[in-house]
Amino acid sequence: MAENENFSKDNNTENILTENTELTENTENTASAENTQAEAKADKHLITLHLSHKNGSKTLHLKKGHLIAASVAALLVLGGGAYAGVSYLQTQNRLTNSQQQLAEMEKENRKLTQRTEILENENEEYTQHINEIQMKTEELENKMTELENTKQSLAEEINNMSGTSTDSTATASAENGDTACAEANLSTACLSILENGSTSQSGEKTFTTIVTTSYNKATSLSAQLDKMNVMLDLTGASFVDVATNVTETLAQYSNVPMGYPVEDYVMSTEFNPDGDPTISDGRVHKGVDLSTRSQIVPISATAAGTVVEATYHDDYGYYVKIDHGNGFTTLYAHNSENLVEVGDTVKKGDVIAMTGSTGMSTGIHCHYEIQLNGIYQNPKDYE
Repeated sequence: MAENENFSKDNNTENILTENTELTENTENTASAENTQAEAKADKHLITLHLSHKNGSKTLHLKKGHLIAASVAALLVLGGGAYAGVSYLQTQNRLTNSQQQLAEMEKENRKLTQRTEILENENEEYTQHINEIQMKTEELENKMTELENTKQSLAEEINNMSGTSTDSTATASAENGDTACAEANLSTACLSILENGSTSQSGEKTFTTIVTTSYNKATSLSAQLDKMNVMLDLTGASFVDVATNVTETLAQYSNVPMGYPVEDYVMSTEFNPDGDPTISDGRVHKGVDLSTRSQIVPISATAAGTVVEATYHDDYGYYVKIDHGNGFTTLYAHNSENLVEVGDTVKKGDVIAMTGSTGMSTGIHCHYEIQLNGIYQNPKDYE
């Protein structure tokens, strides 16, 4: 029994040893398997990171796929950044170019605006020049027309005077041959003065050609017209002098009374042939009374003619009567002295007497009458 128990103990021991051996083998196998797995895992993980912290440690394994993905992501990020940078630079360059182009366009726009303003100003000035030219042209035409009309009027007056003087030449030549010849040649002399005077005054002046510049040179054209205007003014002034000379020459021999016989007068009594009580003092008055303010002054003939009366009258006192032909006669009364005699030939403006207060008079004055074919005329109509 004892042997059997020992044998059983030995068997148990062997079994335990066997089990221990198996356990050891199993453990070794397990360890080997774990090592194998670890080596396999180690082969799969490219980088292993061990992170330590207070509560323990942590291991991070980076596989090749992770690294490749990270590399691709990094490349994408870097490529995207580079592309973004390049795009930004390109956009910045385009923006700079656009700003420069905009600045140039604004500069060109300012230039165009300034040019437009200049053109508008030039257009306004041109329009003003054109209007001035039109006005000056009209003024020149009016002046030339006025001068021509004046010249024609003078020529007609001279011709009319020539006709009347020719009719009276036959009778006048028998009494005074020199005077008749002078009157007969008066129109010829006046026409000669008119033609020669105007020619001599303006003969040295020549008008330049107006249209010598292009259409847009209105200023030059205006200047030409200004010169023409000045030259025409000078010509007109010279012509006025000549016309005045002719007019004075005609007036000296004109047989139509014109103006009053005294200067610096006051009309004290007006013409009132019908005795209208509303005119002056209401009495019949067939002439006008020209007061000379108590001054004795010369009395001049108001037209050319022949003295037909120069004597004394109770009412008129000393008076002079002149026959001017064509039915006109004038009378100058209340004179202090007569300076002409019957038969004398006078011209307009010749002094024929001195004012006074002879006859039926209350003060120094000249009583002046005009008759046309025996009918008394109002001297105011012959001023």
